[in-house]
Amino acid sequence: MKNSLIVVGLVVSVLCVGGCVVFVSEETRRTRGGSDATIAEIDAVGKLSFDSERKDGYERIAERQGLSPGAQVHLVEAVLGKLSFDNAKEQVLLTLIENPDLCSVAEREILERIDRLAFESSKKKILKAISDRK
Repeated sequence: MKNSLIVVGLVVSVLCVGGCVVFVSEETRRTRGGSDATIAEIDAVGKLSFDSERKDGYERIAERQGLSPGAQVHLVEAVLGKLSFDNAKEQVLLTLIENPDLCSVAEREILERIDRLAFESSKKKILKAISDRK
């Protein structure tokens, strides 16, 4: 009886006191930028109903100075995943590429995912813009 009470007490204390332990790799933290409010904003823009509204929202974010590398990478992923039309994707990516704060991690993300653009002309414009930066 006494052992049962101890076990029940331990289970109750674990349930009441126990929490959630989350392990985040250092690479994920560097790429995502930790708890960046801009990432939440990018996610919110992605929930807008119309492609043109999402494009406008992403473009406003892409032109901001001081975007963290994590926010830039997240923006690239969102643009290529949430926008339907190549011309919208192209415009936002070009805006980000023209941003003086574009980081090498975001640039690499664009280059690695450029195959998500359907048209060869869009790919060429993106590649030329990246090349012109250097």
